[in-house]
Amino acid sequence: MVRTRITAEDVLRSGSRWRDCELWDGLPMVREPSGGWAETTGVRIVARLEAYVRARDLGWVFMSSQGFLVARDPDRLLAADGSYVSKDRLPTVPRRGFVPLAPDFALEVRSPEDTWEATLEKCGIWIAHGSQVVWAVDPEPGKIAVFRPGRVPEIHVSPGPLDLAPVLPGFTAEHGDVFAGLGG
Repeated sequence: MVRTRITAEDVLRSGSRWRDCELWDGLPMVREPSGGWAETTGVRIVARLEAYVRARDLGWVFMSSQGFLVARDPDRLLAADGSYVSKDRLPTVPRRGFVPLAPDFALEVRSPEDTWEATLEKCGIWIAHGSQVVWAVDPEPGKIAVFRPGRVPEIHVSPGPLDLAPVLPGFTAEHGDVFAGLGG
């Protein structure tokens, strides 16, 4: 049982028992591995995003192990299943450690052990810390919720394009491609 708050530096410390945790206001939250459909849908989105961003030299795409230090004292250290930060906001990637801001885009994929409500809540937390677009993906029914600040989330349940405007105008991912071949 943790009785005192820990910091992002405690997580980074060599041999730290908190290496696989996010920090929610200084309290460690274990992030369990998922697998299956959750990983398949997540990698499809991240791979398409990486190809788009890299071809245009727009910034940085991260996978689920990248921590984002979005608040201090108490520390809030979050990780998304995938994310993007523009070069304007992050000219270089830290050699080691955490990115000291919220990503422009965050991807949260519901794992089999999570609830849809918990996934949506995390999306709201990203928005509250400055992310401009967040996608919540539920692989089981094939649903994607798109969050943007000050707007009601858009729910997509059928084939069609999804975009990342205003973060990455021109980027689209086809709903049907994200879920192709699953469950059939």
